[in-house]
Amino acid sequence: MQNKNKLPSEIVLTYKIKHNYDLKNLLDKFINLSQKAVDIIWENINWKEKEVKHRFKSKNKYKYYTTTRLIPEIPKDKDFKRELRNYLLNGWNFASHYVDGAIKVAYSTIESWKSNYLDGKRKRNKPTFKRPFVRVKNTLIKYDKENGTIRITIKARKEYLVLDIKNEWFFEKIKGFDIGEIILKDSEALITFKKPLNIFDKKVVIGVDSNLKSLDLFHPEEGWIRIDLSELRRIKNVYDVIIDKLKSIYKKAPKRISILLKKYYNRRKNRVEDFINKLTSQLSKLFPDAIFIFEDLDKPNMYKNSNFNRDLDRTSWREIAKKLEYKSIVFYVNPHYTSKTCPICGSKMESQEGQVVKCEKCGVFNRQFVGSFNIFKRGVKLVKKLLGGVGVLPERSDGNLKTVRFLCPWLGWRSMIYSPMNPEES
Repeated sequence: MQNKNKLPSEIVLTYKIKHNYDLKNLLDKFINLSQKAVDIIWENINWKEKEVKHRFKSKNKYKYYTTTRLIPEIPKDKDFKRELRNYLLNGWNFASHYVDGAIKVAYSTIESWKSNYLDGKRKRNKPTFKRPFVRVKNTLIKYDKENGTIRITIKARKEYLVLDIKNEWFFEKIKGFDIGEIILKDSEALITFKKPLNIFDKKVVIGVDSNLKSLDLFHPEEGWIRIDLSELRRIKNVYDVIIDKLKSIYKKAPKRISILLKKYYNRRKNRVEDFINKLTSQLSKLFPDAIFIFEDLDKPNMYKNSNFNRDLDRTSWREIAKKLEYKSIVFYVNPHYTSKTCPICGSKMESQEGQVVKCEKCGVFNRQFVGSFNIFKRGVKLVKKLLGGVGVLPERSDGNLKTVRFLCPWLGWRSMIYSPMNPEES
């Protein structure tokens, strides 16, 4: 499991607005500059051989073997970066800080490639840029908070781009925020706003179990909360059917079908993003003092068969967690056996019919309740480790756990909030 549990220091919000400025020249030159930076960094990577140990299972026993891998060491010393910057500045006609942005883009791209390469998801091929964009540093931005205007320097003391956000729907939401970096595209701008975050104000840990048709949350006060994701699956399924039909007739009219495929891919993407944005906004508003705990799931290792793969592809677990990271605090825990470990005695449980799991000592439970509760417990331990126990509610006593066990086994099919602290309400 990769270490994704970094303590955040700020809340980050990103919004998109349209513009009608002609930026084609800047976009093309910036992306070419970024690619040139990637090329130079790539040429100076030092590849080191390293022995890697592997294992495989044979007749209930593990056997081991070793292979030699080439591990890339990316040049990051100050002298190299200074020479790279001076080289890229030659012939650059726009503000010099765009060169710094291009170098930052190049390094982040290669770091992302390296991470995937070490995980076996990428080959030893140099990354290339396909879509033009410009990364604008803070030093090129002047933000007037009261009037809602953003001035971006294109050429120092010569050319500027001005964006007016006072009449945008999100203007009230970002009052009190400082402006961060901006991504410029052909007809739109992605604007980032930042605000310092005091993580010690968070008082509640919420465990989130990601399932094919729902998110199951365990809140230490509210109990078990189920969020229905069937609408999200329906959206994806509707567009997948259309896209599959278009692919089946692609050879009859490639040019026309390509246009239609692009159209429906974009529609699918936009509707899914809209659903996830609204969902994560509601979660952050409903639980403003919460730390959300998700499983660190790896979809490729979950593939079983073609039908299950398609169902798995229609889930948006990682997208939901990533969007929520911009609005709340999200940590990740090991997903192994969260749905099979008894929430009371900790022993391994057996699966029964449907969503039922059974512990020989403690009785039957709903699998999705068990998953969310065990994630909550692991989250409490993780937060205590990271924050020293500050701002975290204590774990429930064994008596309360028995109350949860009594209330939840057969009630998990309803879309409602379970409150183990008030059993008379059920």
